Amino acid sequence: MSMNRHDMMPPCARIAQVDPNLADRMWNTTTGDDGGDRIDARMRSKGRTLCAACPMRLDCISRALANGWKDQALYGGLDYPSRWALARLIGQDLDIRVNDLHTLPQYRIREWLATHPDWCRRMRLAGAGYWRETKRRERARRAYTQETPVYHEPVPVPAGMIQGSLF
Repeated sequence: MSMNRHDMMPPCARIAQVDPNLADRMWNTTTGDDGGDRIDARMRSKGRTLCAACPMRLDCISRALANGWKDQALYGGLDYPSRWALARLIGQDLDIRVNDLHTLPQYRIREWLATHPDWCRRMRLAGAGYWRETKRRERARRAYTQETPVYHEPVPVPAGMIQGSLF
């Protein structure tokens, strides 16, 4: 049994060949009627399912992380917040800043993903922990800054002076 070139393509490429609009709805953002970016949540979920079963998933994720991953597209079934959490995890393990992850060659990121088969679970835990800590810090900052304002009695303007704004 011989495999043709079409059989070796990942599902996203086959779908993009047949229906580019459907592929955009599954993995990218589309432009709404108001001109803004729109994400089709139902089709995005189907895209995640296809990515989870794709044999080229690790290549796709590593390419996205090595080439700049800060957009709203779906790569390897991961959206931006998930890629961000994964980039932080990889950066911690490889002792590199998240913003410098693009300096690594793609094969190093691919090797890291292959040697850490639990990366998906670790990524979810690290991402949840990060956002939990961020919310905690934000609540603490709000509690700290919500002091009772100091009240000053109003001072009347002397007769003959005009009160106005300098700006």
